[in-house]
Amino acid sequence: MNRHALSWTAVLAVAGLALAGCGTAPASTSAAPAPSTSAPTSAAPAPSTTAAPVTSTTAAPSTSTAPAITLVSPGALTICVDVPYKPMEYDDGTSQVVGFDIDLAQLVADRLGVKLSVIQSPFAQIWSGANFAAKKCDLGWSSISITDARKQAVLFSIPYFEATQALGTAANSGIKGLADLKGKKLSVQSDTTGMDYANEHAAEYGYEVLLFDDGGTALNALLSGRADASLVDNAITRAFVYDNPTMTVATEFQTGETYGVAGKINDPNGTALIGLVNEVLTTAAADGTYLKTYQKWIDKKATSAGLPKA
Repeated sequence: MNRHALSWTAVLAVAGLALAGCGTAPASTSAAPAPSTSAPTSAAPAPSTTAAPVTSTTAAPSTSTAPAITLVSPGALTICVDVPYKPMEYDDGTSQVVGFDIDLAQLVADRLGVKLSVIQSPFAQIWSGANFAAKKCDLGWSSISITDARKQAVLFSIPYFEATQALGTAANSGIKGLADLKGKKLSVQSDTTGMDYANEHAAEYGYEVLLFDDGGTALNALLSGRADASLVDNAITRAFVYDNPTMTVATEFQTGETYGVAGKINDPNGTALIGLVNEVLTTAAADGTYLKTYQKWIDKKATSAGLPKA
């Protein structure tokens, strides 16, 4: 979700860093997620557990090969996510956060022999490292685009998903690209790479950028008429279009983005945990688990899917 520069003074005061980058609100309860390239079919949601109280403990690994890793909550791998960002992470309507990212995170929890707890958080607190400083979560797993600036604040896993920016609009709008937005309004999520891309071209094409706290709200601005177009990661925009047939993807912009899982930087425990994430992702790509997860949430008709090149 897609996944990703503003400065957030409150966040930087905790994280101590200036960053750039791909928010938190009630999620859509609409049907199954959409494919990125072809018509999707419904996917059965995989519920995650609710967040556990934040404490400090060491989780007992499930096997002798799993490293001893200290977790912030007893018996649980706690991840921070920003919803709604369907199909990557979103509330399924029963207060359970589900999606592509959640299923992958569950694999890591299984490897550790603990449950998975999901905490919703503002996106900027995830990519800035503020949540790690506050010991709120073990990992940030929320469609985070890997950028050089963000690498200064968090430790990233290997890339696990490719993303581009997609221009969403009403199917009858006549909008085909940014050049058609002169005098119009473009909605984006704050503190994301989509926001960066929109701001970079605003003067050139003469449109106004509208900022929203999360990707779902930025897309819903199309339905309410507050915005003429939106710029959000392609998998998320395509899921929105699938749920709202009067909308369409006008075009996509190849920005070369990839998502990574964020861990605490300059910390032995964080390094060990990200190392385990890398092992789990590599294994999932090799044994077909990644493809099955991709088919479930992104594209049911996909015949191949794997990790992007680092």
